[in-house]
Amino acid sequence: EEDLGRIEQRYGEIVMPAGILFGADDRVIGIAAHGEPMPDKIGGLDFERVQGLGHMPQFAAPERVVAFIERIAARAFAGVA
Repeated sequence: EEDLGRIEQRYGEIVMPAGILFGADDRVIGIAAHGEPMPDKIGGLDFERVQGLGHMPQFAAPERVVAFIERIAARAFAGVA
């Protein structure tokens, strides 16, 4: 918990494409505190809230997670030869 505050202070330094895929039904990490505020903390963040998914979307909807990662990676590598 104490490390979280130090890490959170540096979110604004993130300049590369980043994304968060958040299961709206996550009962481990609250979306109101740890999801919805993130686009204001990280410029250009690709934030996707997914209804019907919980804390482990990579197991419940792996294809959706792969597509999300591929979309972020495409932004990260756009223009790279």
